[in-house]
Amino acid sequence: FVVLTGRKQSYRPCENVATLPQDTFEIPADAWLGLDGEIVAVVHSHPRNEPYLSAADRKSQHQSELPWVLATSGEVKLFRYASLLRGRVFAYGTADCFTLVRDAFMLCGIEFRDHPRTDMDADAEAGSFEQNLPDGGFARVQDGLQAGDVVLTAQNGIANHAALYLGNGEMLHHAYDQLSRVEPYSKYWQRVTHSVWRHKQWRPEMLEAIKNDISVV
Repeated sequence: FVVLTGRKQSYRPCENVATLPQDTFEIPADAWLGLDGEIVAVVHSHPRNEPYLSAADRKSQHQSELPWVLATSGEVKLFRYASLLRGRVFAYGTADCFTLVRDAFMLCGIEFRDHPRTDMDADAEAGSFEQNLPDGGFARVQDGLQAGDVVLTAQNGIANHAALYLGNGEMLHHAYDQLSRVEPYSKYWQRVTHSVWRHKQWRPEMLEAIKNDISVV
């Protein structure tokens, strides 16, 4: 654990009591309860050097609602807490389509800043997506759709929704007044597509991090 005591953070190692510690880890309950301070992060490693949180990691992180730190391949990666990508209740500014895209990329190791929202329709008319995606490291592309691309869709010519294309005809998105979900990139969504955006740091293998999350039930 990373534990906060007063204003000081410290690292507290724990025993792994899992039956197969080479494959997974289990922290004993008394380790969680027997600390003098506030647990502010969980630290773990991947012996086979997988660079992203596994499905089991994401399930446990969601239960703990804490940042998780991953030590792998000589690197230390911090994954802030974000709720699971599927099943979110829509709340503009805190749980909307841009929030979903941002959190999905965070799980892939790509962080970019959020942006303030005012009114959903007014923000769309002001070109919020087109202004903020470049700030996050995205560039508009016209060379076809690839897994990991962000698709903007439009109503009356105004880009008002963002979805993350997963490949194989599927997309992850969070529409107004609906739960976030994976669904087909259907003819309807293709017809209302406004533009396609690709992150400069994106690599195809990063999709595994998102798949790990959406596999959690």
